[in-house]
Amino acid sequence: MIIMLLACGCDSPTLVSPDAETDADGEPRPDADGGSQTESDSDSLPDESPSCNPAGLSNEDRGLIYAGDNVENVVLKACGRDRWTFVAAQGSKIEINLTARGYNLLVAAVNYPDDADWSAKLDSISAAAGLPGRLTFSPPRSGEFFLQVRSIDPEQESSYDLGLNCLEGCELECSRFPIVLVHGWTGFDQIGPIEYFYNVPDTLRQHGYAVLVAVLDPYNSVEVRSAQLAEQLDGFLKKSRSRKLNIIAHSQGGLDSRRAISTLGYGDRVEALVTIATPHRGTPIADIALGLGPGPGEDALAFLLNLIGAAGGNESDAVASFESISTDFVQNEFNPANPDDPRVSYISWTGLTCPLGINCQDICDVEIRWAYDLIYLSAGDNDGMVPVSSAPWGDYRGTIPADHFDEIGQVLGVTGPNFDHLEFYLGVAEDLAASGH
Repeated sequence: MIIMLLACGCDSPTLVSPDAETDADGEPRPDADGGSQTESDSDSLPDESPSCNPAGLSNEDRGLIYAGDNVENVVLKACGRDRWTFVAAQGSKIEINLTARGYNLLVAAVNYPDDADWSAKLDSISAAAGLPGRLTFSPPRSGEFFLQVRSIDPEQESSYDLGLNCLEGCELECSRFPIVLVHGWTGFDQIGPIEYFYNVPDTLRQHGYAVLVAVLDPYNSVEVRSAQLAEQLDGFLKKSRSRKLNIIAHSQGGLDSRRAISTLGYGDRVEALVTIATPHRGTPIADIALGLGPGPGEDALAFLLNLIGAAGGNESDAVASFESISTDFVQNEFNPANPDDPRVSYISWTGLTCPLGINCQDICDVEIRWAYDLIYLSAGDNDGMVPVSSAPWGDYRGTIPADHFDEIGQVLGVTGPNFDHLEFYLGVAEDLAASGH
C-alpha cells in the first residue's frame, strides 16, 4: 500500500514522496544521506524535541469503537496520543477513515494490543487539512486491535474525526479475547483432548472466533492440571498476541481454571470463565468411590476407573482426580483457597438428565446411568456425574437438557433430540462477544 503523507510547513503542507518510507509512528524515515525524504529540506519539519518526545507521549484511552461508528471533533491533547480499541474477525475487511481538523498532520496506526511501545504497526494512515486518510485493514487474526492517533507536531492541540466501516465478511463474529477450551476427564479411548469438545473448535472458528484448546493430563489432581493450564495460557497469550483470554471449561476443567486464576495469579490475564457442569461443591460419586460416603465404594471406584479409561498404571493419577472433586475437598479446602478474582467474570451452566426423560427432556446415557442413580439418592437432580446443586458459580445461567456426555457432544456428536451442543457453544461465544469479553 502506498501512503501519501503531508508534512506541515509554515503556510501550506508539503507532499512527502509516495516512495518515502515511514517509521513506526508513520513519520518520514531519513534517507541514505541522513536527510528527510521530502521535497523540502529537514528544516521544514516540526521540531519535536523541546518538550514532547514522540516516543514518550501520554496515552489517553478512548475506549471501544465499532464498525459503523463515526466520532467527530475529537480533541487530541498537546503531547498526547489517543488509543482506540476495535474488534474485528479474521476474514473481514475494515475501512478506517481519519479526517484532520485544523492544520496539523495526523497519523493513525493499527497495533496488536501487546505492542506496548507501538513499535510494530500493522498498518497506518495519515491525514491533513483537506486531505482525509482512508485505510482498508484485513485483520491477521480475530480479536481486539489498538488504533493510535497522534500528531506529527505533538506540542500543539489537534482535533479529528474517526470512523470505522465493515466492507467484507461482516457476517463473521468474534469475541474481544480468544476463547480457550479446557477439558475435564478424557473418557473415551477413540477421542483425544483436541476432539473432547466434539467439532466445537472448528464450528466456532468458521463463525470467526479465535479458539485455542488446552491439553491437560486426562486424569490427575487439580494442582497438577492447573499448573499445566497456566503454562499453556502463557503460550496462548503469546501466540494470539492478546492481553487476555476467555475460558470455557467442562467438568474438572472448571476447577483447574479457577485455581489457575486465583492461586496461580492469572486473574489479570483471564477476562471471563464459563464453567459447564463443574463440581464447584464436589460430587458424591467421587466420595463413594473414595470410601468417603455411603454406597458401594469398590464398585463405584471400579466404575469410574473403567469409565475414564484409567488403566495401565494410571490408577493413582485417576484417584488423585477423584480426590480433587470430592465434596469435602472442594468445599472445605479448594473453595476457601481459591476465591473469585474480581477482575474476572464467572459464568456457569450445568446439564440435567433423568432415566426416562420425563420432566427433564433428556434420557441419561446408559454408560452413566449407574452413577446417576447413586448421585440422585444423596444430592438429587444431576447430569449423571455432577449434581445440579454443585454447578452454580458466579452468574448461573441454569440447566441444559443434557447429560455429562451430551454437554460436550459425545459420543461422536450424538446427543439427545432436545440439545444441540454446537448451537449451545456458539451461543456461549456470542454471549461473551456481546458482553464485551
